[in-house]
Amino acid sequence: MLKIAICEDEIEQQKILKQYLEQILNQISNKYEILFFNSGEALFKNYPQNIDIFLLDIHMDELNGMEVAKRIRQIDKKEVEIIFTTSLIEYIQEGYEVRAYRYLLKPIKLENLKKHIISCVKEVNRNKSSYIAINEKNDAYKLKISDITYIEIQKREMTIHTINKDYIINSSMSKMENELSKYNFYRCHKSFMVNIDFIKNIKQYVAILENKEEVPISRYKFKDTKARFLSHLGSVL
Repeated sequence: MLKIAICEDEIEQQKILKQYLEQILNQISNKYEILFFNSGEALFKNYPQNIDIFLLDIHMDELNGMEVAKRIRQIDKKEVEIIFTTSLIEYIQEGYEVRAYRYLLKPIKLENLKKHIISCVKEVNRNKSSYIAINEKNDAYKLKISDITYIEIQKREMTIHTINKDYIINSSMSKMENELSKYNFYRCHKSFMVNIDFIKNIKQYVAILENKEEVPISRYKFKDTKARFLSHLGSVL
């Protein structure tokens, strides 16, 4: 079941979003639930479980939407999508830090909301169903692809770095590159492949990840890696 949480302090805006979302979701989903919170404080007092998409109003009293998003990322890491609703675009730069999926400018238009919600739901469904199977020594694991931050290889020993744990397997980078070709990974170095979703910024020949780890970028791949990162930011925001 698709679960959407709306954090919005204006009752009239809540009604509009509810009406629009019901129209949209009735067309694309058999089962869904929409939860409403009047403030960030109320959201964290009764934090909902298994939310797929948060719609956050940026301009709220006390805890604003950006602060709420940062706390959500501390709790859910990459498990949820965040869409901001706002009348201003001054917070877009900060949105990079919380991986905002979209900014929707108020007044919200049905067709605009529909386009982005449908796209976001597709992303949610893709992430839920995307796994790879690996063998580490005598153990087999099912890894969620969206949890992989980067991959490195030394000879035939490959380390798969994820949000919570590192896995060491025997494989080739070309095989893994082929496995992940349809996802947002890029081989930025002959020995490294990075998940673009986790890059916070790029410096000369290095990608800085959200967890502050650094992934080398080869001289010959620097321009393309930077272009892919900037292109991804454009698609996110």
